[in-house]
Amino acid sequence: MSFESGVSAFAERFLSERTHRLIVEPALADLYFADGTGRWANRIAVLRAVAGGLRDEVAGGSGVFLCLTLVPACYFLTMLILFLDFFTSMNTANVMTTLAIVSVMSVGPAMVCLWPERRALPRVD
Repeated sequence: MSFESGVSAFAERFLSERTHRLIVEPALADLYFADGTGRWANRIAVLRAVAGGLRDEVAGGSGVFLCLTLVPACYFLTMLILFLDFFTSMNTANVMTTLAIVSVMSVGPAMVCLWPERRALPRVD
């Protein structure tokens, strides 16, 4: 797999169509038409463009992701506090295990809700 096809495959899978069309494709076109003297510098410029597009995508969806993560986390922690026996001392290992379980149970559903759907690939006949 060449560098260009790898970058394009990554961008098609993880970036929106708009970001792919407006950021990644022009960067790949510049790479194609650039002279061969600064090959690594041109590739780094393409990777910087992909990273900028990824940052833009993450910044756009982070508020929704945070809300979808905090709702189940608050629910699980409230239930834990309500049903916790206050006369039993909890050691650090139990607290860390409980917080890890709550974190996984909160982030998992949010990731499922916000994971981008797979785009249909064009047919090659």
